[in-house]
Amino acid sequence: MADSGRLLLIKKNAVAIAGARENGISLDNSPVDISDIASGGYRELADFSGNRKIDLRITGIWDDKVVRDAAMTSTQADLLLTDITIDFSDGGDIAGNFYLANYEETGVHDDAVTFTATLQSSGAFVYTTAS
Repeated sequence: MADSGRLLLIKKNAVAIAGARENGISLDNSPVDISDIASGGYRELADFSGNRKIDLRITGIWDDKVVRDAAMTSTQADLLLTDITIDFSDGGDIAGNFYLANYEETGVHDDAVTFTATLQSSGAFVYTTAS
């Protein structure tokens, strides 16, 4: 697995499937607006989020075609990658299920394929901070 010098390591079922050189993470914890007539014209927000989600935009490299195979399958259900762990270089990680929303191969580098992709969380995810 091509993971030397990577910012992220993407694993499926605890097996590395891709390394990422660049990444962008978007976390959405948007609250639920519970304002009503009794709010006196002021916005009131619930103490929970309505739709918690993570989107990861990555530029990475792989030398095993698991990511391409997921992107090129003929059924939408196969784009849901289950049991994914994303390891950060500082020791933290995010674990859960992710949908492969888009994928683009951009070339070959040192006998490995470079790619860009967006992974979107599906269901609950768990973040473990670096120790």
